[in-house]
This record gives sequence, C-alpha cells and structure tokens, in this order.
Amino acid sequence: REVNEGQKIRLVCLGAGYDLRSVKLLAKSVVDIAYELDLEQVVETKQKLFGRLLKRRPWLVNILMPKLIPINLNDIIQVREQLKGVLSQSNAHDYHTIFVFEGVMIYLDEGIPSGLLKTISSVLKDCGADNATLCFADRLENIPGGDFDAGIKELGTNGWEMIDWCPKPGLARHMGTARLEVK
Repeated sequence: REVNEGQKIRLVCLGAGYDLRSVKLLAKSVVDIAYELDLEQVVETKQKLFGRLLKRRPWLVNILMPKLIPINLNDIIQVREQLKGVLSQSNAHDYHTIFVFEGVMIYLDEGIPSGLLKTISSVLKDCGADNATLCFADRLENIPGGDFDAGIKELGTNGWEMIDWCPKPGLARHMGTARLEVK
C-alpha cells in the first residue's frame, strides 16, 4: 500500500542469518532485488548454502540471488556507507525499499538499534527516497514492554511513522511496520 505506481521493490534485510526469505520473494517476483547485510562469517556460510540450494533447485539459477554484504551492524559508519552504496545504484524514485529486522537488534550493542533506524531513514532521505517501509519482529530500544506510545515515540524520533504495532512476549517482543517520515 506504500508503493507508488510503477515502482520496483527493493528488499534490504539486516541480519538475515540463514533465512531464505529473500530467495523466495525473488523467485515469486514479489521483490525485484534483494540485499542482505550480515556478519562476514554468516555471509560466507550463506554463499555456500546458496550453492547447494542451486544444485537442489536448478530452476532458481535463472533468478537474481540476493546480494550478500558482509558487515558488522554495530558499526553505524560502515552501515551508512554500505546503505549509500545499495541505495545509490538506482534512481531513488524507481524503487520502494523495504527494510527487515527480525531478531537481530537484541544482539546489538546499546544505542545501536536506535542508531540503525535513524541511519536508515537519514540515508534514504539523502538519496532522495520519498517512501520506504520498515518491517520488524525484534526488540526496539527505549520501549518498555509493548508500550504503544513509547513505540510511536521511538520510531518517530528515528525518522519513521508507525503503521502497525503488535507487541508479543519473548526477547524479540516488538512486531510492526513503519513508513519513512518525509518532512
């Protein structure tokens, strides 16, 4: 519902681990291009998994596999530079970018999850993007429990407007979506 007519969909998963969601979405033409940013060891192992996957499912050879980018998500400066590289590969208005965090923020250093949200929105705006979506099933910072108002504040402070909010029990207790705030 956030995509402008004619826009392609770019998926950026931060800390995707060994999840194959990107491959499935590419294979079904739900997204046009996908990037995954994760630790170097994870990227190396996932490249091997992709090799085995292509042998077992040869029909996937014809799709553009996700671009794997080794990165330490605790290094905000490096994340900013990598995101600039990803987003500047095409005209910002040609793509609607969906960012996905699932169970990764709980492992990051204090202050980093909020810093990542702010960095992503900042880089999007610097690249001229007028829309983007954030999907998360994680633990956002500065939100005790599942407090709705604290969720709105935390996302808003970091450049996002909440669309959906669904707190749940467990470590990755915040689920929801948000849109890029363009001001």
